[in-house]
Amino acid sequence: MADSGFNARHATMGDVLVRIGVISAAQLEAALKQTTPDQKNLGQVLVALGFATEEHILKAVGMKLGIPCFMTFEGMLEREAAKLIPESIARRCLAVPVFKSEDSLTVGMVNPVDLDAIDELSRISGLRVQPVMTTLANLFKSFQEAYGTSSAEGDASVGPLAAPPPVELPAAEKGIIETVELLFREAQSRGASDIHVEPEERALRVRYRVDGMMQEAKNFPKEFESSIIARIKIMSKIDITETRLPQDGHLRFNYGGQAVDVRVSTLPLVHGEKVVLRLLDSSKGIKKLKDLGFGERVLESFSTTIRSPNGMVLVTGPTGSGKTTTLYAAIAELNKVDLNIVTLEDPVEYRMEHVNQVEIFSRIGLTFAAGLRSILRQDPNIILVGEIRDRETAEIAVQAAVTGHLVFSTLHTSDAVSSVHRLMNMNAEPILLAAALRGIMAQRLLRKLCLKCRRPHRLSEAEKKALGSAATAAESTMEAVGCAECFKSGYSGRLAVHEWLPVTRAIRDLILKNSSVDDFLAAARREGMKTLQETALELAAQGATSLEEVLRMTREATA
Repeated sequence: MADSGFNARHATMGDVLVRIGVISAAQLEAALKQTTPDQKNLGQVLVALGFATEEHILKAVGMKLGIPCFMTFEGMLEREAAKLIPESIARRCLAVPVFKSEDSLTVGMVNPVDLDAIDELSRISGLRVQPVMTTLANLFKSFQEAYGTSSAEGDASVGPLAAPPPVELPAAEKGIIETVELLFREAQSRGASDIHVEPEERALRVRYRVDGMMQEAKNFPKEFESSIIARIKIMSKIDITETRLPQDGHLRFNYGGQAVDVRVSTLPLVHGEKVVLRLLDSSKGIKKLKDLGFGERVLESFSTTIRSPNGMVLVTGPTGSGKTTTLYAAIAELNKVDLNIVTLEDPVEYRMEHVNQVEIFSRIGLTFAAGLRSILRQDPNIILVGEIRDRETAEIAVQAAVTGHLVFSTLHTSDAVSSVHRLMNMNAEPILLAAALRGIMAQRLLRKLCLKCRRPHRLSEAEKKALGSAATAAESTMEAVGCAECFKSGYSGRLAVHEWLPVTRAIRDLILKNSSVDDFLAAARREGMKTLQETALELAAQGATSLEEVLRMTREATA
């Protein structure tokens, strides 16, 4: 029981929960140790630990704000109140009219301190708005009771806007919750790696990234933007009231009996909050090196190099080029009971048994450099550093590689030979770099032609000019057409293209001399290295990909 002198509005939420007897002081202290400094996630931690329920948290927030809290509006909703606020506006504001009383309108809201929404509701109804708190689940349920619908599809005027129609909205009674789940299922069935939920001036646009390319999925009416994004944020345990700052979260959904982990990122834009969801299907597991598409010589050389007792092996390429997949395959190949393997990742994408995986948390100071220093005190044999981004991380990684550790990492460079100069630009000492480097793998992912609709293609004059002397290797190739099987794209799936540079004595000599990129490339070619374009052209000649795709990759590699 709270004492008469206690002022909930001036207390922290934790103190409110202690004062009303929901949790003990010891439980509060235990929960605070797992929260961020601003305590924004205290409620989530208390629920996760089993110390409090969602209802307890909501009521504590209500006490702190001085706003009543309701878990249900059963028996309270008045049809006359609903007539004062159009359903489309109520959904956009995430507010349901509950009842009218003389000159005021009581409204249930997830965020009862949203002054813009309160002002709009007051202007439309002509009444003073009295907000009360409720949950998102109760809000959606109350929409159905108040307006006779349960989702964004309650009337004919609320259908999807003109856009590609691959995603059909669920029946009206299934609601916003089902709509969001349907987007997840559709994205997974298409093999999408990302879902982009993008607010525009008059609509909410949804696109999928499939085989590295963006595809239209659906446009929703603008008035349902808040409901859809709020649902995603609730699932991701992201602060639903924070719309001005970027946030990150995580959720999991079930697809075909398999759990799919999703990384969620929000970004405030001019027209609202954009949400990007990265789908990580752990059911696919870690691939084996022999399944990554290496040529026979490259596979043999790379497999030998990663078994070096010490040194550094780099995998380079742009975001989404499969670098992490290659590194995980290498680690899985080496994962034995007699080795201590530690990874430092941002974020950890797949859990690996018997591997010590650490996730970067920059906000509390756990950066790649700080984490790498700590790992070196953990007696590691093999270290995976998710990315070398700065001078400090580069220096520590190189020093670790020359002092008895095998270090794997990634760089964002266009090709293998450029990686050496990238490290030099980070002030890595040439003498240490020459001693540390064992090999560099550059890679890209090319879209595979759909086997159902591909057709022969002859080089145009423009293509011959673009390829130069390499044109003779691609005289007879296949091209994309598009059919129902590949969603009219002409492609289905992706394959990797590699450029492997073993660091031989000749390459080390060039590092010590601080030679140019052209000198490195010439030396690598003399020792048998095939460039990304050469390997890609071989795949095009086999009909696995198109010349158009090869040229797109070549432009990216030289950009």
